[in-house]
Amino acid sequence: MIKDYADLRRNEKFEKKIRIACDFHSAKYEFTQGRILNVYKTNISFIEPHRFLIKLNGKKIVVLYFDENNMFLYNRRMPIDMKKLNLILDTMKEAV
Repeated sequence: MIKDYADLRRNEKFEKKIRIACDFHSAKYEFTQGRILNVYKTNISFIEPHRFLIKLNGKKIVVLYFDENNMFLYNRRMPIDMKKLNLILDTMKEAV
């Protein structure tokens, strides 16, 4: 059972870079605030990262990030950076 949560600190400058990349490629996006979840009567907590759900030409990708140096595609096994994100968006845009 989750006892309580706190919002994860946002990096608005970094989020702006992602939003600009989406706008440049005419992609739609939804942002979900990350949280720190605390489990009731334990000292265990989970970090839920910030998420961008990006939609372009009928395709969807999920970009997770904790901070500017930790950005991932779908899960923590696929690290990416802004250059790779722009390349992915280019590929999605051309795949019509």
